[in-house]
Amino acid sequence: MDKELSKMPILSAAFDSLLFEVRNLPLQDRIASMIKISYRNEEEIGGIQKQEKLLMEVLPLSSGKERKIILLQLVTLYNNLDRFGISGADIKGLKWIEMLENNHSLSQKEEWQVNEMKALLLNERGNQDEFLPIWYKLLKQYREADRPEDVGKCLLTIASHFIMLEDYENALPLYEEAYQLALEHKSIELQQASGIMLIKYLCGAGYYSESLEYYNKINPEIAFNPSIQNEVVKSYMELNKPDSARIYLTARLLSERGDKIVLNCMMAETYITEELEDYAFVFLDRAMKSYKEKAKNYQKKGKEAILPNCFLSPCYSFADLLWKKGKIQQASQYYMIVEPLMKEMVKTPVRMELQIKALTNFSSFCRETKQYEKALDLLARRDSVLQTYLEFKAKNDKKNYAERLKIQELKHELNESEDVNRINTHVAAICIFLLVISVVATFKSISMYRKLKKQGAVNYRLQGMIKKCDEGDMPESHSASMDQYELLFWQALHKVRDEQYFLKSDLTIETLADVLNTNRSYLSVSINRFCDKGFSVWLNNFRIQHAEQLMRENPSIALKDLPEQCGYATTGTFVRNFKRCHNMSPSEFINKLLIEQTLPKVEKTFQ
Repeated sequence: MDKELSKMPILSAAFDSLLFEVRNLPLQDRIASMIKISYRNEEEIGGIQKQEKLLMEVLPLSSGKERKIILLQLVTLYNNLDRFGISGADIKGLKWIEMLENNHSLSQKEEWQVNEMKALLLNERGNQDEFLPIWYKLLKQYREADRPEDVGKCLLTIASHFIMLEDYENALPLYEEAYQLALEHKSIELQQASGIMLIKYLCGAGYYSESLEYYNKINPEIAFNPSIQNEVVKSYMELNKPDSARIYLTARLLSERGDKIVLNCMMAETYITEELEDYAFVFLDRAMKSYKEKAKNYQKKGKEAILPNCFLSPCYSFADLLWKKGKIQQASQYYMIVEPLMKEMVKTPVRMELQIKALTNFSSFCRETKQYEKALDLLARRDSVLQTYLEFKAKNDKKNYAERLKIQELKHELNESEDVNRINTHVAAICIFLLVISVVATFKSISMYRKLKKQGAVNYRLQGMIKKCDEGDMPESHSASMDQYELLFWQALHKVRDEQYFLKSDLTIETLADVLNTNRSYLSVSINRFCDKGFSVWLNNFRIQHAEQLMRENPSIALKDLPEQCGYATTGTFVRNFKRCHNMSPSEFINKLLIEQTLPKVEKTFQ
């Protein structure tokens, strides 16, 4: 019966007929069937709601393990319904989560699952104060458990929140870490997600060269993503390489079907940049003809077509070009086409910035052509948009800054909490140790004591070796008493630090594991255990230390050559990692060094 149910659409009459038979089954079989139905991947709201209804039907009849399974699945369903915008789904989901946490013992995996869904539901309700702490704690737990896919998911979620706050400086290193993690573990899904975000937001933050570098490195499946190609085109345009932008636009014009208005507008802009009037006209004309054809179809259906916003930038830019070339009448036509778009009420800063520029240029055109009233009207509108823009930016910047301060405080609190937990753990360990000592009375107890003492000696010795490592001393030999993780850590340290493997730009945890004749999981655990940090952070620390050494030895060193000398493939990666370690850019660090070296000489001169 379960097989038959799985093949039938959940909203069909045939499904309901079989469901009648399911309800006549013995209780345990009925509950099991309802649970199986709830695990079906339903993409329509009605199907998910029916799954919820069936689970609610058997929930009062269930107990123990089955009840926990039902509650977990109900939370999942409410999470899905919340994404569809169903009112009250978030409240119901959080209610069942509370019931789960209060009444059921959850495995580590189940606890992670519940916390992720809880965080997502809290985010939808706008409870950022509760949302972020969960993700930061999950990030720490996933790192400790060596779950790279889940670490990547946490990094992307936290980074996206920073992007919402327009905090690119903190977001980009997280995206980059997720991307490097994807490469190390050959995770195509994570590579796609992080790669897309990196390209998009590097471009958004003004790192156009870096954005293109990542585009050229990513998986080909990502490369054909239209939204990503738009960022590529923008990057080339900002770098004043319209010919390169046209390569991608031409390929898309040839391959993509359907509405090509946006692509034709973008193509026109590449020619406007080079003042190639005739070519620009061809593509703008194509875009306009497509729009007019679309408008006719709308009129037949009794609807009004609105000029797409994609026309604003190329049309006013083309008008500027025509005006520059003395073609006043044609310029006026193109300004007039997009005048409604200039005066349209918009809410996004990017659109406002475009309007302000277009209104300013059109006003200047009207003044030159003696359309003074028109010029004043456009200036008044420009000033109104500008005021709205400045107010919006001020309000948004203040809000975002306050939220960033909250995040900093959250990180501080989490660190303090970790310190307290560490202290509590040490105190508990000491108490247990003393208790064991106090009950030593028998031969067995003595034997146990000796065993503990021996283990303690090993731990003490390990701490000493770690101290030596920090001081730059490598043990001459490895004792047989070392466990496999300890031995592997020392081998990795010797290769990376002493043999300077950190200077290899293509070094990954996979390649290092191959060199050491082990697998990446063992290597990752050993590094985390003895350094309390992941492979990427550990590797970057060596590179940044080397960079600092090079700059101290030669403050006049060319910054453009420094990334390659330190094992970095891109300048952007080097700069972001350097700022993470030193809270300043490499150039600021060099300036500081120069001041430190110059100041004593100056002081000596005046003495």
